[in-house]
Amino acid sequence: MKKNYILLTLALGLAASSCQNNGWDDDPYTGYTIWNKTLQEHNVISIQELKAKYSTYITNQNQFAEITTDSMLRGTVICTDDGGNLTQQIVLQDGTRQNPGFLIIGVNMNALYNFIQPGQEILFNLKGVYIGGYGQNAQLGYPNKNAKGVERIGRMTQQDFWSRVKFLGAPDASRVDTLDYDAVKNLNKDQWAGCIVRVRGSITTVNPERMVLAAPEDADDGNGVTNTINVQGGGKLDLRTSTYADFASYPIKEGHVYTLYGVLSRHIDNWQFSIRTLSDIVE
Repeated sequence: MKKNYILLTLALGLAASSCQNNGWDDDPYTGYTIWNKTLQEHNVISIQELKAKYSTYITNQNQFAEITTDSMLRGTVICTDDGGNLTQQIVLQDGTRQNPGFLIIGVNMNALYNFIQPGQEILFNLKGVYIGGYGQNAQLGYPNKNAKGVERIGRMTQQDFWSRVKFLGAPDASRVDTLDYDAVKNLNKDQWAGCIVRVRGSITTVNPERMVLAAPEDADDGNGVTNTINVQGGGKLDLRTSTYADFASYPIKEGHVYTLYGVLSRHIDNWQFSIRTLSDIVE
């Protein structure tokens, strides 16, 4: 009888906690209670429409605006923070391969990749969140001050992020397009910043005595190092690597041509390339 009483108590406790999860649901792929199952799809706009409406705030440094309309995005997560190079952010894509839209969602949470995988389609509730330009890359988040006291677009809390997100089905990596850098390098940076590309070239490091991708002593305020990719066939491309990336100490071979995969983003008027994980570096 005592055993049955304990089991009944546990069952009632689980039922009560289930009823009090504020509409969030258990992710069937991770087992964690995260995304908001109560979200209903409505007033879906495209990323390009959103960026066009707030273009002034994206292209001008340190500006941002609150999104006050009741609207949503529906898109596919194509990049997470796996690898430690792109921290506390995901990249969202919608549209078609020929006419896509890309933007960054900043989240004050580490190891997002444990909860959301590339190829995961999501709904995202826009009302009340802010949009601005981070290096002229469109980013959703909230205003905060950087180390120099300048207010700019930053990250949202993890609680706010998950309350705005609903997963749609299972992640499917085939939804993530990889394009050749040569095919996109001359396209509109306002539209194509955030796409996943493949580039071949050798790497010139800013620290030739170390011959690694990044070292804390060379970092910009301790955050990262910008090396150069000498693109095969001509041209150069900035290679940005965080000192906290899992592969920051990866040894560079002088003159060696690599095939590199990663995210193409803006750094003001220039293209910037960021590797996601060590597997993005192919000898």
